[in-house]
Amino acid sequence: MALSIRAQAISLALAFSLGVGLGLLYDLLRPIRRHGGGAVWDLLFCLCAAAAAFLFAMRSPNGLLGTGEILLSLAGLLGYFRLLSPVCLPLFGKVDRTIGAIWIFTQNSGKKVLFSAKKLFQKSRE
Repeated sequence: MALSIRAQAISLALAFSLGVGLGLLYDLLRPIRRHGGGAVWDLLFCLCAAAAAFLFAMRSPNGLLGTGEILLSLAGLLGYFRLLSPVCLPLFGKVDRTIGAIWIFTQNSGKKVLFSAKKLFQKSRE
């Protein structure tokens, strides 16, 4: 059974957007990878990409991932890296640094609160 032209066009557009989404995910994980543990984040990206490709193939009208979908996913990924990544990556780096600073601040504040509570409860025993 042949698919209609409209269904094929929608499938190809979704494949292109899948590539763009994978590029966005890669850029989101890139600043985290630079701080250490790169292999773990690379494995996470590969698992997400494989799961996305599998789910895309299972939801497609014909139930398989054709050559056109693979090529347009690759085109979306490469297009994202060429056009949007230079704009988005510095923004993601700033967000990563901000989250890291907030994390360090909350850890230091938590340590101070725990130290104060320890002193208070040690004095209350006496």
